[in-house]
Amino acid sequence: METTVDKKKVIDALNHALERELAGIVRYLHHSFIVLGPGRGPLVKLFRSLVQSSMLHATHLGEKIVALGGHPSVKMEEVEEPGEQTLLEMLQEDIAMEESHIQMYEDQLREFQKDIVLKLMYEGMILEEVTHLEELQLYIRNNDFLDN
Repeated sequence: METTVDKKKVIDALNHALERELAGIVRYLHHSFIVLGPGRGPLVKLFRSLVQSSMLHATHLGEKIVALGGHPSVKMEEVEEPGEQTLLEMLQEDIAMEESHIQMYEDQLREFQKDIVLKLMYEGMILEEVTHLEELQLYIRNNDFLDN
């Protein structure tokens, strides 16, 4: 398929997204390990489902990079190790990450929307990221139990 966009720019953008998704995998997995308190069970399940979703995004991005003739990055955006965190701090960190992923994918969509395949791929990623964001936001809406 002939693409109407600069392949190198697309591959660079996809690799940037891949590096951010790999960091998301590590962040969510870490949070699934350290979450404590009465909501631990459902939150471990949520965090690990988000790990799986980030892994699917990373896989899709890596496959697309190769399909375009590029090489998928093995780098990862740096994940800060904050030490002990409250549940509220973890969720706020994850919400900020999801918001930044949405912004990144929206920026990439605007840049590459002339290619229908990329447009559809980015729209799907944005939809999934918005769903993740909303799931996380629901946990902090009534945050009485989040102080531990």
